Amino acid sequence: MHVTTDDTLGRRLFQIQKEKAVEDAVEKIRHSIGSEWNLVSASDSEVLKEILGEVWTSLDRHRWGTYSFSKLSLNDISSLITIGKMVKARPPVTNDILKSIDNILSKKI
Repeated sequence: MHVTTDDTLGRRLFQIQKEKAVEDAVEKIRHSIGSEWNLVSASDSEVLKEILGEVWTSLDRHRWGTYSFSKLSLNDISSLITIGKMVKARPPVTNDILKSIDNILSKKI
């Protein structure tokens, strides 16, 4: 018999909520840029998901809710991917990095 603690359930719920928020954001991005999405490689798409997940984890939900992912340009997406690659190479996500990402995501509000 496997006993699941409230802590384990809480962490799993948090992970599921993060994954759902990121998937929704990526779907809005993908839908809004249409065929340009084909210019984003599968590996870059994964980097985008990872960096958006970091943002979702680091910011309050209200701030996340203010972002208009459907208004991001391919250039904005490329910038996010570049930041994501930088963070992968040299973690962690610093406040300066979060501020840069926030500037990209919030300029279209």
